[in-house]
Amino acid sequence: MGVFSEIFGRRKPPAQGGKLPGRGTRKYKAARPDRLVKFKLMGLNSSLMRDAQEDLLGLVSHSREQSQNNDYLKGFYSHLRRNVVGRAGLQIKPVARLANGDLDRDSNRLIRDGFLAWSRKGICTTCGKFTFADSQRIALTAAARDGNFLARKYSGPEYGPFAFQLQHLDITMLDVELNKELDRGHYILAGVECNGVDRPVAYHMFKHNRSSYGGRGERIRIPANEIVHLYLPYDQTAPVIGVPWAHTALRRMAQMNSFEEAALANAVFGAQKMGFYTRSVDADPEEELGTAERTPTNGAAEDVLEEEYYEEEERPRLEEMEAGVLEELPQGYDFKAFDPAYPNGEMAPFIKIMLRAVCTGLDVAYSSLSSDLENANFSSLRAGLGEEREQWGVLQGWLADHYCGAIFPDWLRMAMLSRQVRLPLTQRARFAAVEWTGRGWQSVNPKDDAAANKSNLEMRIKSPQEIASERGRTLEDIYDDFAEAMALASARGIDLEQVLAATGKAVLPADKEQPEED
Repeated sequence: MGVFSEIFGRRKPPAQGGKLPGRGTRKYKAARPDRLVKFKLMGLNSSLMRDAQEDLLGLVSHSREQSQNNDYLKGFYSHLRRNVVGRAGLQIKPVARLANGDLDRDSNRLIRDGFLAWSRKGICTTCGKFTFADSQRIALTAAARDGNFLARKYSGPEYGPFAFQLQHLDITMLDVELNKELDRGHYILAGVECNGVDRPVAYHMFKHNRSSYGGRGERIRIPANEIVHLYLPYDQTAPVIGVPWAHTALRRMAQMNSFEEAALANAVFGAQKMGFYTRSVDADPEEELGTAERTPTNGAAEDVLEEEYYEEEERPRLEEMEAGVLEELPQGYDFKAFDPAYPNGEMAPFIKIMLRAVCTGLDVAYSSLSSDLENANFSSLRAGLGEEREQWGVLQGWLADHYCGAIFPDWLRMAMLSRQVRLPLTQRARFAAVEWTGRGWQSVNPKDDAAANKSNLEMRIKSPQEIASERGRTLEDIYDDFAEAMALASARGIDLEQVLAATGKAVLPADKEQPEED
């Protein structure tokens, strides 16, 4: 009997007196509801896309609240901006080629200079407040915090010298509660209109940003070719929206906040209050120390006031603390010290356990997010930073493809139409070839890595371009810098080649002579 028949064929009847095998003995246990692990009974109609749509507003609200009040989540966004975007942002590298396959250096230089000019503050965005590097940081932060970032592309002579600008949009402007079946297999899901093969064709958005969720206003339909929608689609099938990157860590971070606030309040209260005076049951109030003599009065109201005053004065108080002084308590009073035992030594391990889980959910190294280097060593740092930087590289490629790459073709078309980039429009397809270079990172062990790169170059298993890209630069930039440095040195009468050759030679100490040859 074949494999198909074994899986889907009918069971053989049991032997005489036999029993049918137990049902479900070979099924996946994780598919069953379980009270201990809190697995609920789920039907086959469960959809990740529907879950994201139903819970998006709550996720965004909680993610923003934690972003405002949680130090670790705020630090995570800073790590993203520093490591993915960097100081200068993702840098453009035009790679247009001539018919013979050589790089078209003149055209590439015109395209790059034009894009850098457009990237300046006041030109690339409609509000005039940001550079394109700022726009990348805003897009990355919003995509991580809200799960989505939207930007609208505007083209026309009224939109700057390049006739092209960007407008940043809030995800709350998208009508994520809008679902509708349309003609010809088209549909609207979470405010995104798609065709029959799930390609977005339009976005249904509110005209103005709503200050609170659920607000309704005038809604407009924006063609999808005018919208840049940035989100991570890795967790969903044919999705149209994303979810906050910290969706698995939000509850844990909120619990950590509550736990730390309770521990802090307990510590502060314990530091402020030293203890309590207690009065024994058999104490004689007539024999209390500190009881003041009173003068009888004729008025009943005055007697009540005097009684309250003297009762307050009779209570023992400790106004000052002085070293080496022993105080005597009034008769009938005892002192109970208040010494809260929490927070104690168990707090730090608990916070570390919680924070490690948070770091795993955010794909960031524990030592980086927590700034805890107490038990770190060279091996652990190298392993942790290696995995983390690999993730930063993945995000750099994602941001380059889905944000910068979605903007550049429209910019190039308008830059050529506005004559800011004087190249023939008929060859726009050839000029659209670009690469994006992200920042690099200093090695944990730069000396050994430099020696390894030198060995790899000598064996021709690694190219100079690859080594330059690991440092976040292009080989053209490095050669241009050397050419500029040599021209600058020559103008001042310095032979830069001789200086570099001299620094590359090993200098022996004066007390050690070269060995004589046989």
